[in-house]
Amino acid sequence: MRTVGRRSLTLYILLACFIAGMAFFLFKYLKDGSTWVTYAYNGHIYAEDATAVAGNIYDRDGSLLATTINGERIYSDNETTRRALLHTVGDSSGYIGTSVQTLMRSKLMGYNIFTGLNRTPLASLGYNDMKLTIDEDVCNAAYYALGGKNGAVLVYNYKTGEIVCKVSAPSYDPGWVPDDLLENEYYDGVFVDNTISSSYTPGSIFKIVTAACAMTNLSDWETRTYNCEQSIDFEGGTVTCLGHHGEINMREAMMYSCNVYFAKLAVDLGYSKLMKTAEDLGFNRSFRFSNFTTVDSEIDLDKSTREVDVAWAGVGQYTVLANPMHFMCLMGAIANDGVFKEPYTSNDKLFGFAGNSERLMSSAMANNLKSLLRDDVAYYYGDYMFPEGWEVCAKTGTAEVGEGKEPNAWIVGFASNPGYPYAFAVCVENGGSGYDVAGSVASSVLYALSTD
Repeated sequence: MRTVGRRSLTLYILLACFIAGMAFFLFKYLKDGSTWVTYAYNGHIYAEDATAVAGNIYDRDGSLLATTINGERIYSDNETTRRALLHTVGDSSGYIGTSVQTLMRSKLMGYNIFTGLNRTPLASLGYNDMKLTIDEDVCNAAYYALGGKNGAVLVYNYKTGEIVCKVSAPSYDPGWVPDDLLENEYYDGVFVDNTISSSYTPGSIFKIVTAACAMTNLSDWETRTYNCEQSIDFEGGTVTCLGHHGEINMREAMMYSCNVYFAKLAVDLGYSKLMKTAEDLGFNRSFRFSNFTTVDSEIDLDKSTREVDVAWAGVGQYTVLANPMHFMCLMGAIANDGVFKEPYTSNDKLFGFAGNSERLMSSAMANNLKSLLRDDVAYYYGDYMFPEGWEVCAKTGTAEVGEGKEPNAWIVGFASNPGYPYAFAVCVENGGSGYDVAGSVASSVLYALSTD
């Protein structure tokens, strides 16, 4: 009897292990099956073209961005569109790892958990086609406005999360791939999507974070003044300013982008408080969105506690780096009562859905920052830069990068008029003046969006 009992126990254990194993396999199949079938070693799927069996891709208005004809991937008949949307739509060889054609290839190839990749009537009904939130005309305007410079341009609806413009440069034409694409230094960095996979010295757009830190920690943040005489000495060095602003408060300092004011403010706040506010607002972490993950915006003031380093960090220099997608989300949060909507280019996802929300700041802080950024445009930059009635709130940045290079040109902001719920971020690498260069790009893009 003891032998029978031991055998029965062994069988029960084996049965339990089998059931657990099958349950785990089923879970992994449902969760990762679409990824398994798109692995590169499935050569019979791809042949030499990673998109040879992929469905059509359209923009938000139904314009065809990519299709397959006789086993060959064909892109838009507009060369500007092909270049502007390279990093969003993707290329036939799969070099752009963050593109729709890479991240959503199982959907485009018609995979489903019941039939796998077998061709079914669903394919002829457009099951494996995708319609993006991207607006072709607005993206073309962004690419043209960059004027051959490298950088990133983003616009999204901060109420819904729909990205309407996502452009990264440098780029190339996926319809006529250069023969020396992989060898020519001219194409260095061309496979990187700068909107989500790059970070840049932010310059004065970081003053938004320094202001937020003051709002959290200083009861007199709105009335506190500092005297700007175009430079100020700290322990370890000097911070300079482009203007001689005299005695000014935060509202004036934000409009004039006074380095002295925000440098002194950062030192008075201290590096630990500045770091904490920055991290509360999304620094030092990546954002996992529906179909992609951003690179971190970074701040690390533990590397140095010299006053001058904290001072320069307060104006967006020193070791501070900013990711364009993160700053677009930060602008969306300010516009949307402190909460940002998850940005997305397609709501096709096996589990979950795009459009989740995350609170980055209190409603009171969002309203205070909105007021400061609105004054920047209304009383300093000029409303003429942007479409009439949008009531844009914005901040420019001209970030020094050293080594004899031109500064990074930034502008970030949003429309406060609820009829135009768009937030944006523009970074032109080594572009020069934030107001002149990045501001011009943002102006062109928003005007294109307003007339679309």
